[in-house]
Amino acid sequence: MSSRRPRVLFLSHSASRNGATILLLELIRWLRSKVDWDVEVLMNGRGPLLGDFQSLCKTMVWTDPAHVTTRLLPSNLGDRVLPHLESQYMRALLAGRRFDLVYANTAASWRQVAALVGRMSALVWHIHELEYGLRRVIGQDRSERWFPRAERFIAVSKSVTETLVAKFGVPREKVDLVHGFVPLVVPRHDVRVSRRRQARARLGWPEDAFVVGGCGSLGWRKGTDLFLQVARAVSQDEADAKSRFLWIGGDKREPSTLEFSYDRDALNLGERCVRIDNTPDVSDFYCAMDVFALTSREDPFPLVMLEAGAHGLPVICFDKGGGGPEFVGTDAGLVAPYLDVASFAAHVRSLRDHRDECNNMGAAASEKVRQHFGIESQGPKLLESMNRCLSPNGAGQ
Repeated sequence: MSSRRPRVLFLSHSASRNGATILLLELIRWLRSKVDWDVEVLMNGRGPLLGDFQSLCKTMVWTDPAHVTTRLLPSNLGDRVLPHLESQYMRALLAGRRFDLVYANTAASWRQVAALVGRMSALVWHIHELEYGLRRVIGQDRSERWFPRAERFIAVSKSVTETLVAKFGVPREKVDLVHGFVPLVVPRHDVRVSRRRQARARLGWPEDAFVVGGCGSLGWRKGTDLFLQVARAVSQDEADAKSRFLWIGGDKREPSTLEFSYDRDALNLGERCVRIDNTPDVSDFYCAMDVFALTSREDPFPLVMLEAGAHGLPVICFDKGGGGPEFVGTDAGLVAPYLDVASFAAHVRSLRDHRDECNNMGAAASEKVRQHFGIESQGPKLLESMNRCLSPNGAGQ
């Protein structure tokens, strides 16, 4: 066994507040007390979480060379020049350093993986995407070229495992199933009651409103258009006067935000449906909710689902949409047929009209997160996957 500390490089596709980056940040924070590694991060661009990574370890920022080729070269020439330019840029950035292990956090890091060829002894690839996401960020041709470079894959849900094996030809024996995780610290009951009251007052909603919440970026994959359709279907119920719909996420400068507002107004949802911009602390708004609506068309194993569950919220989701049904099971919420808005809305009404059932499912979701989806449950599995890649090179523990 080598006496040299293993040198490990983590690749992050983004410094924004998204599930994969938040999970990577928490993993590195946890690893600091578990291993004696020389850890570095290569961050793709800048964002609100960059400072958090820099406070933990050496963090380099990758500036995409494609910005240069796009501006200065014709597309056919730029496509040929770009890989060489990326390789030379990586060489300068790393100043000759090699790594015992590279940990690519999402398939979107494929460009950095390609530029690191010859500078890493082993590669573990953490996949947070399903078929649509994988085809969009890496594609079939690139996956066939770069996926075989990985010694191991980490899949965040069973559906991701099946996608890798069935759609992208990854050998099943190379895939480790490791679910996501969230902090298990949630407000005490009395604090949650107080925050619930304050948040609803801020929104101008009555204390006895039945609040259906969603959270995440806006757009097709997250199904924010479906969220609005569910809101309309529930609001058309003549017996309903107190249901409210709250989405946390998006930015007023984004086109998708304008689309969300346009549809909300065209559906005459008015003040019954409110959107709040991205915020680093969603806890107050989880406290304001009664049910969490996971309307995603494709979501591998979203952290917002776990956060909602930790706050005692039952989850309603679509089947065939990713990891939602895997978490919900038979006790932590309800599952509607894929894109069946009427069935989804019926589930909302059912939990609205049967509060005891709603509360029981929320309690089951909270207990499930507490038992299985904290860093102490999932972190050791990630560490085992990394050590399996390190050990053959003589650098593992």
